[in-house]
Amino acid sequence: MDLRYAIDDILKSQEYSDKHSIKEETIHTETSEVWLGPNKSYAAYCENREINSILLIKADHIGDFVLSVDSFMIIRQSFPDAALTLLCGPWNKPLAASLGIFDQIETVDFFADRADANQPHFDTKLVNHVRGLQFELAIDFRVDPDTRIILDYITARYKCGYESGACKSRLTIAMPKRELCNVDNLSFHQRLSLLNLAHCVVDFFQENVAVSIAFRELAATPSGIDLAFRGGRPMVCIQPFSGRTIKNWPFENFVKLVDWLCKEMNVAVLVLGTKADLENWESISRIPLSPHIKSMIGKTSLMEAISIVAASDLYIGNDTGLTHLAARMDIATIALFAGINSTELFAPHGRQVTLIKAPVACSPCGITNSKDCTHDQICMRSINLEFVKMEVMAKLERYVESPRERGWRNGLPKTVPDRPAQRRRATPIALPHSTVTLFARLRGWSTSFPMKTAT
Repeated sequence: MDLRYAIDDILKSQEYSDKHSIKEETIHTETSEVWLGPNKSYAAYCENREINSILLIKADHIGDFVLSVDSFMIIRQSFPDAALTLLCGPWNKPLAASLGIFDQIETVDFFADRADANQPHFDTKLVNHVRGLQFELAIDFRVDPDTRIILDYITARYKCGYESGACKSRLTIAMPKRELCNVDNLSFHQRLSLLNLAHCVVDFFQENVAVSIAFRELAATPSGIDLAFRGGRPMVCIQPFSGRTIKNWPFENFVKLVDWLCKEMNVAVLVLGTKADLENWESISRIPLSPHIKSMIGKTSLMEAISIVAASDLYIGNDTGLTHLAARMDIATIALFAGINSTELFAPHGRQVTLIKAPVACSPCGITNSKDCTHDQICMRSINLEFVKMEVMAKLERYVESPRERGWRNGLPKTVPDRPAQRRRATPIALPHSTVTLFARLRGWSTSFPMKTAT
């Protein structure tokens, strides 16, 4: 999943800056900004998460090591092609080697060889031999907080483990500490606690596409709804409503987006909504009229709406049930997220999800009714329309003929290899000159080639 933070001019205004202070790190792009949050806490969502090198840390004693073997096996099975390095106590090296799952084993004298001996003071020299190594993922498989300090001296893109005050590094996955009052709870057994960490890491970094496909096949039963209006174009499904108005992106932005999709991107657009949405939104009549725009607001059941979403090439919506369904069915999804909830807790789960949110200082607020918002829903009003368009173009990239696919690159003809078959192949989009130029610049293509313009 990608997490994108769009900052509109409203957040840069003097009126807002007088009330709030935005000090979070930003990355400037051509049209807007991507916000990574304090300490880049969401960087993992914005980067390529392919894992080729992993460090597992297990510096404690033999019994502790044995309780971790199940977790080691899960990591090995889930990342079969990754180089797997173990950092363990020297007394565990022969046992670790006998498992045959580690590509490299390094040792560290973090603890004394006997558990009842005085523990040595941590010295950075203990990990000098691994400080020069680089990993994409490092996991400390110890529940107690003491060994987490090792992660501060490891070079890794992602670091995971249980929460610890001993570690200054920001953990991509930080499992919550155990409460002492629950020590008699069997779910807090060391083996199960470490398995919980292993499963969380695997689920985050390895999307189970088979589950998404199976879910789509089971949930998206044939509805018999006529989708001939798309006329061979890619179909974008839009749900501009939700169960709470405070979570809705301004409807006028959706109207502009629909108009742009049809006229500039040459796609078919289907708009969904419930009967209550049809009754409560007078602005629905402002949806542009076109042979390639179809409104099904108030005309479908839940299961019919799911089947429509499953047949679409891109889904765009607020934080609502259909958005979560689209994401889980492995449909390319753009989720417009309000500031009332934490993305860490409620982000849609899926391999092709881009979540767009504005970094307002009052988020998360937990407000359920828009009447209680004292900032006039600034979190949704601040999501930049142009930024959303940019993300839409990125999602529709596979339906746009690139310069290379047209046989042109820097003005020279090239031999074009066949593209792999797509799950739902649609006619490539012929874009207006201005849109193609922007799209090519955003994707890093050369624009010094003859443009194919829409008629």
